[in-house]
Order: sequence, then C-alpha cells, then structure tokens
Amino acid sequence: MGHRSKTKSIKAKTPSSSKRVPAHHVAKSYHVPESATEIPKDSVNRRIVFRFDCVDLEADCPWSLAHMSDEEHRLLLLKMRDFEKATVGEIISPSYQAFTCYPDFTQCPNQTPQDRLAKYYEREGDALARFRLGGTERLYGFLVGNEFHILWWDPNHEVWPSTRKHT
Repeated sequence: MGHRSKTKSIKAKTPSSSKRVPAHHVAKSYHVPESATEIPKDSVNRRIVFRFDCVDLEADCPWSLAHMSDEEHRLLLLKMRDFEKATVGEIISPSYQAFTCYPDFTQCPNQTPQDRLAKYYEREGDALARFRLGGTERLYGFLVGNEFHILWWDPNHEVWPSTRKHT
C-alpha cells in the first residue's frame, strides 16, 4: 500500500526560474504557523511516521544526523520505533511528555537554529516540534499531519536549551 506525502516542493522566488526544487534547496524566509496545535482531525487517530526528506546534512550543521555515533544511532532507532506506536492524538496530549511543539520558534534563545531555518527552509502551515529521547537528547523536525519530517539530532539539548538542570 503506497503512502503519499502532503509535503510539496516549492517554487524558487527568482524571476528567471520556473523550475520546482525541494524546499530545503532554496534560501527562504522562515515561516512559523499561527498555531502549532492545528492538527487535521483525520490525523489525530493516525500513528506517527518519520520522514527524512528535510534532514539537514549540510557540513556546517552542528546537529546533523551524519555526526551521530553508533550508540546514538541505535538509541534514535529504538526511540523512533517506540514513538511510531503512538497516534498523533496521544503524542500531542499534555500527558505525553516526550513531545513539544514550538508555535513561535522566534522565541528560541539560540539564534543559530533560527538562522539555519531562515537560510534553508520555508514550511507553510507546519509546526517545528521535537521529541525528547533521553536526558539531553532531542530530535527536531516539522509535524505535518501524522508525519514528522526530521530536521536535526540534538544530543546535548543545544537547539532550545532548557534552564532546568539535566534536561
């Protein structure tokens, strides 16, 4: 059974270009949705799936999945397997403490991820979100319906640092 993604390529905003290119290949201004809690009703009962079409693999990315150790890779796969057992409704519920949506990522205390988003991504109507994998490990991405488009692996909680200790 095939699965079609709702993610589309976008048109570059250059006058001479009518070629469609993937969103991460075009320098765009960063767009944050008005409400990160607007999940389509048909997605609430669907299980989360992970997509790799937005992974930041640029050489200068401090949170690239390409920099993971073998043990970090193993941890990520185990956690993703567990997360895929949950529905979107379960994950966005306040009682599910491993998931957070950021409706206004401009409030992030770290300017570096904001700059990377501005340079490489524009996601209309999507929310930037993260999964907590352990004490400091986080997986950031865009939630689109029931699809989590992976962006960054943050092993040291640097993307959006916490003021609390050991988190």
